[in-house]
Amino acid sequence: VSHIAGTFEGLLRISQIESGARRSRFAKVNISELVAEIHDIYSHIVEDAERSLVLSNDSRNTASFIWGDADLLKQMCVNLIVNAMRHTQRGSRIAIGVTTQAKRCAIVVSDNGPGIPAAERQKVFKRFYRLEKSRTTEGTGLGLSLVKAISDIHGATISVKDNRPGLIVETEFPRKQ
Repeated sequence: VSHIAGTFEGLLRISQIESGARRSRFAKVNISELVAEIHDIYSHIVEDAERSLVLSNDSRNTASFIWGDADLLKQMCVNLIVNAMRHTQRGSRIAIGVTTQAKRCAIVVSDNGPGIPAAERQKVFKRFYRLEKSRTTEGTGLGLSLVKAISDIHGATISVKDNRPGLIVETEFPRKQ
């Protein structure tokens, strides 16, 4: 029953985001600060799962502002971290950080797990899609769909790349000056 309730809640949240209703909550957000906060909160949880979470790209010392919903952006980061935890072995390294360019900045989450085959990378954002090798892993198949919905409402582009070994998920946003 709790799995069904979780699935329903996930679908409802995605629908709410896709409707654009959350845009009314948009404000100027320092994503460097937000990512550093998520790192500080979740590094202990990741350690308890016998993995490490590192803050990359000196994200504490660089201010990168975007226009967005801080709660949704936090949810996106958490979903990406939890996804990396589920699909990596004990002892794995997960990194989260922000990269900044003149007009764009990105939240980048990477790991050194098994990665995703190139042919499957865009499919992982579809609702309920699960890689064959992860069918026995806990989850609803909605986590990355939620990440994609959050990315879309922020006008961001999301890409999945090979980390050799592992995966890099980069969500690139237009910067707010």
